[in-house]
Amino acid sequence: MVIAPPCNNPWPMPFTLQQSPVIKPVFHWVSVYAPEQRGGYKSTQANLVQALETKLGSAHRIAPVEVPEEYFGKWMSRLQKKMRIPRRFAYYSESRLDAFAEAVHAQLPDNDSKPVVFFNPLPFVKCRPHAPYFIYTDGAFFIHYWEYNQDHSHAKKDIERICAAEAEFMRRSAGVWCSSQWVADRITREYKLRAGLARWMSIGPDRVPPPVEPVSCENFLVMIAADFARKGGRLAVEAVAAARKRGVDVEIKFIGEKPPPDILTLPFVEWRGWLDLRQEPDRRRFAEVLSRAGAQILLSRSDLTPLVIPEAASYGKATFATAVGGIPEMIRDGETGWLIRPEATSAEVGELIAEIFKESAMLKQAGAAAKIFCAENWSWAATGERCCMDMNVKRQMGSVSI
Repeated sequence: MVIAPPCNNPWPMPFTLQQSPVIKPVFHWVSVYAPEQRGGYKSTQANLVQALETKLGSAHRIAPVEVPEEYFGKWMSRLQKKMRIPRRFAYYSESRLDAFAEAVHAQLPDNDSKPVVFFNPLPFVKCRPHAPYFIYTDGAFFIHYWEYNQDHSHAKKDIERICAAEAEFMRRSAGVWCSSQWVADRITREYKLRAGLARWMSIGPDRVPPPVEPVSCENFLVMIAADFARKGGRLAVEAVAAARKRGVDVEIKFIGEKPPPDILTLPFVEWRGWLDLRQEPDRRRFAEVLSRAGAQILLSRSDLTPLVIPEAASYGKATFATAVGGIPEMIRDGETGWLIRPEATSAEVGELIAEIFKESAMLKQAGAAAKIFCAENWSWAATGERCCMDMNVKRQMGSVSI
């Protein structure tokens, strides 16, 4: 049941910050989010720009880039969805993409050769900066649309139009920075990018509160999920029930979306609420749960590079997770957590949980290893360093002026 060989990322592991020469360029940062925005993917961009500024120097922030919505197109799209007619993707219509490009170009000096970093390429696929540019992404449009969101309600031709524009934008770039090697490989193959253009740069945890001392290892799993169903909440509950049948008194606590009523009636299930880490009371509750948990569980049927893995690791907690997307790169199976086949049954997962929870020393050892592994490889300091290295390589090749 436990699978997935270690992923051979092209960067040294563990990553050491002394490996790259210190360079201090000024660069342009382009995003639809304001740098101070937090929550979900917004936190990713806030942490990334901070990591880049730490290594490269201050950025000219072209953010947030906002353009008016096409209300008629949006209304028509909703109507077509209701009528089950293949619809246009209104948010990325040609006119909106033109408007995004216009808004960016208006703030990019024509004679400036400093590099540009685009966070999330899709809104900016029609941008053509005079300077070399880099792109950071956790997954191309086709991955998000067909695999992660599993949306099939739009016209195939319209989806192909967006993918073609994204592919061309990536091909023109100096580098595509990916949250996982899995994403880099998929983009390279599907979009026919030249070898080495898309590379793993990593990702890091959000600003989680510090642990509540003393950190313990109690008999419960924690699942942090904004989407209970997508992250495998019901399967996790069934697996815990199976582990309990094997004589292990393990429970499960949820943070995020509220589980369905039939789940909450079970005596070994507890919902700790939808916690907002920008609020101090919620930060305390989050830290209290993570500091006491035995381990984390995440049984997604499809996923990218979930931040909850390095977040749990910062508390010294290992993760039980399905081997999908970039997850096999984030966990060393049997050392920093446990990888599970996507098709595994609740009985099989329950058997593994029971086996591990019977030996608390195994939980503690894996949690300690996860903390070290993620700090060295899945942190914003390491991500910023890798991006810095890539820019420096391109500078030496003459494609970037720094």
